[in-house]
Amino acid sequence: MHTTEGSKFRFFHHGDFSGDIDIADKTTGEMILSVPCDDLKALVAAWVRGEKISKLEDADDDAILLG
Repeated sequence: MHTTEGSKFRFFHHGDFSGDIDIADKTTGEMILSVPCDDLKALVAAWVRGEKISKLEDADDDAILLG
């Protein structure tokens, strides 16, 4: 298992992010919940998608054409 530290939570996961991610409160050490990695990936992908759409909508012609 791997551990990733957030500001308030600690995440325990497989190196390839398969299976579930266990989430613990860093202050209390209490295990909060276990979430399928694919569900978290869907949430983060929705955020990234929105950010990319916003940047594309705000980009000028040169930025679109030249990347």
